Amino acid sequence: MGRPRQADLDERIKRSAVAVLGEQGFAGLSVNRICQRAGVPRPTFYRRWPSAVAALVDAFNDRFDDALLTDTGDAKTDLLSFATSVRNRYDDAVVSVCLPAIHEARRHEPALIAPILEAQRQRRKANVSTLTKALAEQGHEPVLGAFEILFTLTAAIDQGYLAGRPLADDFLERLVTATLR
Repeated sequence: MGRPRQADLDERIKRSAVAVLGEQGFAGLSVNRICQRAGVPRPTFYRRWPSAVAALVDAFNDRFDDALLTDTGDAKTDLLSFATSVRNRYDDAVVSVCLPAIHEARRHEPALIAPILEAQRQRRKANVSTLTKALAEQGHEPVLGAFEILFTLTAAIDQGYLAGRPLADDFLERLVTATLR
């Protein structure tokens, strides 16, 4: 039925949304600018997303599709892998452009980023569940609960990013070890 969707076209439009955000901020993010940059007509855009922000949200959330904690039977290794993955996300071009704008929007227009926050909440819920189960199955009884362990790791990673001092691998390993005590 109709023309088949082109994944590369979707990606081009999302890349354009990120580029416009980086150049213009949320105030300058518009369907017209995204379409002009991507070289597509507005109907092509609107067949995919209802707004410029929706395309941007998809581009950002795509970067976190694999940001789920896995349970391989070794909680320390799994947490270290997760923490390293979270830290490395800050090097992603889309994430580094979007994060400052998202933090700004959170203060002034939280409804703009509600889909990002909901996706984050769903990932957090899944990660807490996975870690809770893994800790119990592996006989770990840390002082902190699963939520607090994940919060501690991600908060430290976020602060390292904000301070311009990404956490080194050895620091992440010591932090993971400490949270499991």
